[in-house]
Amino acid sequence: MKKVIFWAVLITGIVSACHENLEQRAKREAREYTERNCPTPIVNYTRTDSVTFDRATKTYTYHESFWYEWDNDSLIMSNHDEIRKAMVESMRNNTKAKTEKDASFKFAYVARSASRPDVILFNDTITPEDYR
Repeated sequence: MKKVIFWAVLITGIVSACHENLEQRAKREAREYTERNCPTPIVNYTRTDSVTFDRATKTYTYHESFWYEWDNDSLIMSNHDEIRKAMVESMRNNTKAKTEKDASFKFAYVARSASRPDVILFNDTITPEDYR
């Protein structure tokens, strides 16, 4: 009988350890995406350099760089509201992120200058209040 209980407890522990919660999965998937795909090709003057996930704040952060015409402080600053509006609309229509949106995740975007990586050109966070 002791053997049966031992094996039952051991198997239950192994099975439990294999299950990730949503935040653990998000952190792993962000890391794996970065390892497999980043930096991405430049599309529409933007390149994704990495993706991270902060479990404490439930925030995906897309670390990007702006290239060519978009690598321009005044252009981005003067169009910040339009860029944000387009990002919010894109997130509202993003069916692939349904599970994350249902869990009230946030989506942050930090875009740096490609020619001056220490300069942040755009930094904004889309919250559940924005995309619902």
